Amino acid sequence: MKVHEIKGYILTIYLVEKEGELLLLDGCARPDFNVVKAFIENDLGYQLSDLKLVISTHPNPDHFGALSLFKKAGIPIAGPPELNDWYTGFLGFLTYWVDILLMYLVAINKKRGFYNTLFPRSVELDLILKDGDRIPGFEEWSVLKCPGHTNMDLTLYNSELSLAYIADNVVGSENKLFRPYPLFKPHLYKESLQRYIDLDIQEIMIAHYGRFKLNKEKLKKLIETTPEKSRRHINTLPAIFLKLLRSLYNKR
Repeated sequence: MKVHEIKGYILTIYLVEKEGELLLLDGCARPDFNVVKAFIENDLGYQLSDLKLVISTHPNPDHFGALSLFKKAGIPIAGPPELNDWYTGFLGFLTYWVDILLMYLVAINKKRGFYNTLFPRSVELDLILKDGDRIPGFEEWSVLKCPGHTNMDLTLYNSELSLAYIADNVVGSENKLFRPYPLFKPHLYKESLQRYIDLDIQEIMIAHYGRFKLNKEKLKKLIETTPEKSRRHINTLPAIFLKLLRSLYNKR
């Protein structure tokens, strides 16, 4: 079994290869569909149909955005049972556009260029993944529900390798670990990080860096310093925009 790392629009894409079959560990951004397809066909010499499952760990544009394209191509898609709830209703509509904007800001910072990143706010899943489930055809990978960043984040854990893909539950690098934004449920987030320690996970793969050995002391420090108050669009962005407006006004 191999885990390939592919440079995506704003994240590192992880593609598992096992005995001629492929598993995509997250749903990517919309522009990443063609990136994954080209890697499968040109670099690995497979067909897109050899991709047996695409998983979305949580509903952000860079983890959810390409799901509809994979489904249209006939590839089964999977995710947590609440996945389609995130962007429903009026608040969900606003969250969708804020998330798109935040992704563009990251892309600008990474000098990735401007692409169409829009995607349907819901998509019919072929497989619902819950805590403790095994991935069909890739049974060495199990599902851990580790919420906090959102209320439904999934971690994909290979106990044989002591390796976990934790998506956005940690950002930064092996030298410095940070909490993600938003931080939807701080108390659940701390429990999720503690679960990684309790499972004695040796290596992690994160969405916006790569694969590295997990420093448990740094993870404990992150738990200890996580505030009790959530950091969500509704209680964070207004202050950020107000600060920006004041800064622009003061420069007049």
